[in-house]
Amino acid sequence: MSYRTVDGLLTVNASGIQVTSGAASAVVAIPNDASGTRARYVYVASTGTAYIRPGVAGTTCTVNDMMLVAGEPLVLNVQGFTSIAYIQETAAAKINITPVEAG
Repeated sequence: MSYRTVDGLLTVNASGIQVTSGAASAVVAIPNDASGTRARYVYVASTGTAYIRPGVAGTTCTVNDMMLVAGEPLVLNVQGFTSIAYIQETAAAKINITPVEAG
């Protein structure tokens, strides 16, 4: 896989995942980084408004959790977590979760 830079600070060395939010909370495992271990940091972007919550298996998400808005991606420190829960606001949104590394 080629190396890409995000804002000149982070590199993308492994493929991420894409999920589609729905009216009920769902959960997805945090993707692995280039070394094959669970990513410590992820870049999260969305095509629409949704909510996310890092946690462990069984974590649920509500509209009181972190808002993810189209065009405003987030970089999250997910060390110690295994999963990310997500839910839509009013309509389905595609959410991309990509492992990133410094440098």
